[in-house]
Amino acid sequence: MTINEEIFNPIEPKKKVVDNEPCLNTCRDIISDINSEALFADGFDDAIVGYDAVGFRVVYDYDKCSDILMKRDGMTEHEAHEFMEFNVVSAYVGEFTPLFINKI
Repeated sequence: MTINEEIFNPIEPKKKVVDNEPCLNTCRDIISDINSEALFADGFDDAIVGYDAVGFRVVYDYDKCSDILMKRDGMTEHEAHEFMEFNVVSAYVGEFTPLFINKI
């Protein structure tokens, strides 16, 4: 695992995400700075909620991913759920496979 220890220090303040500002911090930028091997699910950047504290993997909000599929691709809720289960969540692509959480 390649963690950039010069950038990642849990004691220092975290970088903040800056929306609508080109070349400033996006969630993808921050996570890539910490773990250059992190894998991202294409098209779901708006659903990133953070990274996990152990493997530094990208963490996505499952419902936000489904919403993206419904709005962007015109899927029904059922179709989005089915797509997420068979094509996204169940895909293992290595040690840095992203995580998808369901908020309570």
